[in-house]
Amino acid sequence: MRIPPPRSPRRKPLAWLLLVVGGFLGAHRFYLGSYLGGAAQLLLLLVGVSSLPGARFCLGLLGPWLLFDIYWVHVRLKRQDESDAARRPAAKTYDLEALSHADALRERFVAAAEMHDWARAVALSEQIVANARKVFKGPHQNLAMSLCMHGQACCQFKAFDEAKASLEESLAIGRQIGMPAEDMDIVRKALAMTVAAIGEHHAARQLRAGLPAGRGPGDDTVLLGLLEDQERRYKAAFERRDLALAERLCAEAVHTSRQLCGEGGLGKAVVLHLIHHAEFCRQLQWHDKAVSLLDECLAIIDQLGLDDSWRLGPSNTLALLHAGAGRSDEAEVLYKKTIAMAVALSKGNSTDEVVRAFNNLAFLYANTDQDEKAELCYARAMVHLDKLAPEETGEGDADLHADLLINFAQLHMARNEAEHAKPLFERALAIQERSCRGISTSAAAAHNDLGLIAQEQGDLREALKHFKRTLLLNQICAPDHFGNLANAQRNIDNVSLALAAVARAARLEPST
Repeated sequence: MRIPPPRSPRRKPLAWLLLVVGGFLGAHRFYLGSYLGGAAQLLLLLVGVSSLPGARFCLGLLGPWLLFDIYWVHVRLKRQDESDAARRPAAKTYDLEALSHADALRERFVAAAEMHDWARAVALSEQIVANARKVFKGPHQNLAMSLCMHGQACCQFKAFDEAKASLEESLAIGRQIGMPAEDMDIVRKALAMTVAAIGEHHAARQLRAGLPAGRGPGDDTVLLGLLEDQERRYKAAFERRDLALAERLCAEAVHTSRQLCGEGGLGKAVVLHLIHHAEFCRQLQWHDKAVSLLDECLAIIDQLGLDDSWRLGPSNTLALLHAGAGRSDEAEVLYKKTIAMAVALSKGNSTDEVVRAFNNLAFLYANTDQDEKAELCYARAMVHLDKLAPEETGEGDADLHADLLINFAQLHMARNEAEHAKPLFERALAIQERSCRGISTSAAAAHNDLGLIAQEQGDLREALKHFKRTLLLNQICAPDHFGNLANAQRNIDNVSLALAAVARAARLEPST
């Protein structure tokens, strides 16, 4: 006999209590869903207590039936347990450990987004999406919102194609499962922002390449993408100090930018990449090639009618090349032009470009034994530096500011003016400490000269401290540059010997 389970779960203790207390009334059967059986038992009881013929027979049937119901209730409740167990897998069971891992990833994603570390946020959102696909195995609101998170992170990271694909998939899943309207609005807004960002990005790419403004998003997309990739790669190579690779990749970028600019190969993108190419050639000491690239760059600037802000950088690099080749007269003329351009562009204000222009000309004068002219240029550069007040704002080109101070201080050192040089070195170190924790070749040079000043003034312990710092910085920044390690070690040894001699003399001197 098949005993079906009750339609809804029943409490076991109550079912047994009703059997014991109200069994003659059929209460347990009514409770467990057997309404006909309960009604029959109630009818037998009513007939049994009446004065109708055969009433005692009805009571006789009810007694054995209640004994049987002990077994019946047991089976009925067992079927209920089996039915509950069968229903649980039907309701989706998820990997709780995987869901917990997803929650941890979301917390890390939020932290990365708050710090605007979008590369890390994209990587974390990829893991969140992969986890959601594994756990839910089909369309689900959690997966849709995970895809939305990933799309927003990709948009911020400027991975627009991936962002658009993720958001479109999120929207499709939302429509399929009937996602709440507020969540659908979030996805739609994110997709609209991504599409707008794609349009802005394409317009910026066209502007950088010097393309006509009317060209559509489909025009030259492949070349624009190739140019961006080449630019990213040559900048990465330069950061690794792989100058040969950077120069080769930059030459390819120049060629690509010429293709983008159409007939004549004239465009702002060509100018930008020619400037970088010339700088790489200068650092590789390919002076003739660098000069020809800069001459071409300045010619294109003239043809395009660009303002002096475009001419300033190439002119300065060309002056550096002339100075390095010993053509100081040509370099001086160019440096004076860069000063005039920088001052005009600043409109009477002090800028880093003005400081750089005066510093370069002053350095040229110092290297050609024109100390008075050098001091005048350094003094004018210092006036502009003081107006910038980098120590107060913490802004600007910290390396430029430190180099100016060190160059001016070294001019004073060459003229045996240690009292003027020392505060300049100390100010340069303060700037370096704020910008790069004092780890640079410029800081090493400043510590070395401060050590020489302290040694000359008889403060051997202070000198030893600066020389040790010089050795450490040279080991970190430039271990094979001009024998700096050997010079620093020699200074340390000399000061250490002098300190040891002073200590011995102090021990031998009789007390008074």
